[in-house]
Amino acid sequence: MSTELHRPRVSAFLALSLDGFIAGEGGDLAWLEPYNGDSQEETGYGALMASADTLLMGRNTYDIVSAFPEWFYGDKPVVVLTHRPAAPREHVSFRQGALAQVLDELWLAGSRHLYLDGGEVVRQGLQGALVDELILFWVPITLGRGVPLFAGPLPGALRPVSSTVLPSGLVRVVYQPA
Repeated sequence: MSTELHRPRVSAFLALSLDGFIAGEGGDLAWLEPYNGDSQEETGYGALMASADTLLMGRNTYDIVSAFPEWFYGDKPVVVLTHRPAAPREHVSFRQGALAQVLDELWLAGSRHLYLDGGEVVRQGLQGALVDELILFWVPITLGRGVPLFAGPLPGALRPVSSTVLPSGLVRVVYQPA
């Protein structure tokens, strides 16, 4: 009997300022509004959403996207990592536990490609060497403070495998573990 743990392929997809922040103070995302002109085809978001069978996000991110006028994820299963109670929502489930454990549970439930979203959860994935593809959109702006993507050393290096300058001025870089 194998003791090998299985987990879905994990992709993270985030915009960040040149000084490394994924949100401004208090989770503010208004600084991204001038860059919303790129299409889902240009950014690769449409392709990611088409290939990912599950979305896993942190509670803070869930609270932010739940307040948007439109739910972007359709009927795609969304799993939220949280320790706080939450109101039920169709196609959304809530889990507790270490990220590696939750990924293993999702594998056993049939997930094969997971879109990981939210600063804290992506940081945990990077620090645990659980992210297979990190897609970053470098935004030509500095915020000075806010929610950083990187906090502490990563267990291994990331290597860029592709980069594209989008019409808006964003630079899309795809990284994989070295």
